[in-house]
Amino acid sequence: MFSLFSWYADYVDEVSKPWVIPNPDPREVTFGKYTVHYAYSYYGQVKSLVKQWKFQGDHALGFRLGELMGITYNRLLQGKVVSYVPRYGESYPYFGNHLFSFLAGLQKTGNCAVVPAYVKTRATMPQKTLSRSARMVNLHDAFVPTGATADIVLDDVMTTGATSRVLYKCSPFKVWLVLARVELDLSSDFRKA
Repeated sequence: MFSLFSWYADYVDEVSKPWVIPNPDPREVTFGKYTVHYAYSYYGQVKSLVKQWKFQGDHALGFRLGELMGITYNRLLQGKVVSYVPRYGESYPYFGNHLFSFLAGLQKTGNCAVVPAYVKTRATMPQKTLSRSARMVNLHDAFVPTGATADIVLDDVMTTGATSRVLYKCSPFKVWLVLARVELDLSSDFRKA
């Protein structure tokens, strides 16, 4: 099994700086046929940390957040196969997706395997720019399964759940694990799924 964390661990030790990361407040919500687990609500300090990691390329922070999630969800992760939301044109295992640094930390402390279970086949609009209904249309036929099976699929932030629904239809999983969730009432949407 390939280990993401060994490459990132060496890198992170070189550049690590102190961050103020709040203590996780783990929650879970059942959405249709799978459960969503998340450590934070996506507001304030957590939103700033995600932006620093995702948009400013702070891979060391991504690694540390992944380590924290691995510790927080150790019992859930231990011995499981984890996949992630792929980006179009990414180059596994090191480049093209901010989630790789996060997965490296998660793999280190969560004692889980990481596999690419999906491939993104085309570019899509950024989800954050779209309405709730437009998000599903945007992602329609954007992913195909690789043949690998995952128990858990990881993403950074969950807003409307469009990505999780599309990937579940592509290749089912049991748990959608995210660092943070925008607190919306999505129960009626997931009864339809």
